[in-house]
Amino acid sequence: MSSSKLRVALIGAAGKVAAPCHLHAWRMVNDAELVAVCDLDQQAVDQIGDQWGIKKRSTSYEALLADPEIDAVDIVTPPFLHADMTLAAAAAGKHIYVEKPMARSAGETVSMIDSASTAGITLMVGESYVFHGSHVKARDLIDAGEIGDVLHVRQTKGPWVMRPEELDRLEGKGHFIPWRIDPELSGGGPYPSLMDHGSHFFATARYLAVDESIEAVSTLAVNMDGTRGGNGGEARHDSVFSVSWRYDNPAIDGMWARVSSPPEASEYVGFRTEVFGERGMIRVFGDGGGAPAGSSQPAPVSLIAGGTTRAFDPNDSEDRAWLSNVNYYDRAHANALQHFVDSISNGTPPRYGGEDGAADIGATLASIKSAIDGTPVRVADLPLDWTAYGA
Repeated sequence: MSSSKLRVALIGAAGKVAAPCHLHAWRMVNDAELVAVCDLDQQAVDQIGDQWGIKKRSTSYEALLADPEIDAVDIVTPPFLHADMTLAAAAAGKHIYVEKPMARSAGETVSMIDSASTAGITLMVGESYVFHGSHVKARDLIDAGEIGDVLHVRQTKGPWVMRPEELDRLEGKGHFIPWRIDPELSGGGPYPSLMDHGSHFFATARYLAVDESIEAVSTLAVNMDGTRGGNGGEARHDSVFSVSWRYDNPAIDGMWARVSSPPEASEYVGFRTEVFGERGMIRVFGDGGGAPAGSSQPAPVSLIAGGTTRAFDPNDSEDRAWLSNVNYYDRAHANALQHFVDSISNGTPPRYGGEDGAADIGATLASIKSAIDGTPVRVADLPLDWTAYGA
């Protein structure tokens, strides 16, 4: 281990969602080394340590925080643990990378931001979508004025297709993880799917609107059986949503929708965003985005302006997890983790810090409250202690 490298501990290393991706992604990051793994299951921790050649293994988060040979923690535990773990890490003087969703309430995000500021450490939220190569390319085109001022952001989340090797790794369980559909552990109350994905979508919506803040949201939420909210397994919680919003800039608005048609019934699968401007539009594919298996794949980024279409491909390399023509899982996370390391090294604020995570949690929680109440909600009106599971 080189002392010149940032020494990182992965907390929640035996998890089935972000943890496997982070184990792969840290191998791509320069000037950092994953030196410790931690989870409650000692057998799982030992197995991970053996597989990845990591010597420090622990079932005690507190013990790792007391270790002077650890400079930073990467927290990939369920959302209900994020706030307390962040506060403890900040008190221990460790730099913090905490996965999205950042927390379960606006008040928790405030305490996390304040603790990091007081400790003088870097706090970054793990929002991979704004480090996704296709989204970064789309933002570059927008910044270059290719479509003029942004007027509207439209997002669609369709079905995606998992690679067989990813299903094998998850022992045939897909991404059915109990905490993701638990009202309190996920923080999503009756709408855990919206809580799980909302930060991704609002982060992308703000990023591609040149960092405009979201002022108010309105949500229509209906399950496939016509009821509101979810009951039963994960699929029942994956409600069909339509969320619209207005930005602080009144000239811009946006919306996203969840579409549950099967891949073979759709031209596109996965996540895509269309950004409309004064002089053109951009179509960009994200999480699992592209065409169904066996169909001709579209360009990751398309610019339509002046009567012509130009295609762009960031060439992020093959995606280990999704059958997709754009990389999501490993490369986008590695980009974000590299930015975290560089921010610490350079002493500069991260591009997606605590305030950004808090902004997207605020918009997400406002969306859930709108779904519950059946009325639009201003993000600023959301009480700091409001939680979806306590509503």
